[in-house]
Parts: sequence; C-alpha cells; structure tokens
Amino acid sequence: MTDYQEQLAECQANNKNLFASVGEAGKGFGALHAASVADGVLDTKTKELMSLAISVVERCEGCITQHTAACIKAGASREGFAEAVSVAIMMAGGPATVYGGKALVCFDQLSK
Repeated sequence: MTDYQEQLAECQANNKNLFASVGEAGKGFGALHAASVADGVLDTKTKELMSLAISVVERCEGCITQHTAACIKAGASREGFAEAVSVAIMMAGGPATVYGGKALVCFDQLSK
C-alpha cells in the first residue's frame, strides 16, 4: 500500500527542485497555480475538488496526492471528496474507479 504522506513529501520536494531549476517558468507556474485556486466566484475548496477530479480522470497519482492534501487543507469533507471522485468516474468510466479508489485511500491517510 502506498504511504501517501511519503508520496506527498516526495512530490513537494520534486516540485521545489524543478521550479527552482527552471527559473521564471517555475515562478510563472507557481503564480498561475496560486491565482487559479484563490477564492473567487468559486471558493478554493471547490477549485481543489475540481482539480482532484481532473487528477483522477488524468490518472496522475502525484496530482491526486497533492490535490487531496489541498482539499483537506481547504476543508473538504470525506463525503464531498467522494462526490468529486464520483463525478470523475462518471466522466472517465472504469479506469477512474482505480484512481478514485486510490484518491479515497489517500484522503483517509492524509486526514489522520
């Protein structure tokens, strides 16, 4: 079983190293990310749940881990998180059940 705390730390360290190595492009992506998830008409929690659902559809475990942590930080409940996963499954079908299941285990681990 994946240790999602460990995977989160690895993803964060890899991103920090990458963005430092690519200079202005890394700063630009960081600014885009911050602006995209900031409260607006949609709140941060909703935007992070959207990001999580897209991560499940795209089958990106690193993105699932990082956006799960962000969902928890933004105050997402397990029930709301599961609903976002169900939308991903509706849009992507069977393969999303595999990654949606991983996302729920990730939520359970990171929310302890």
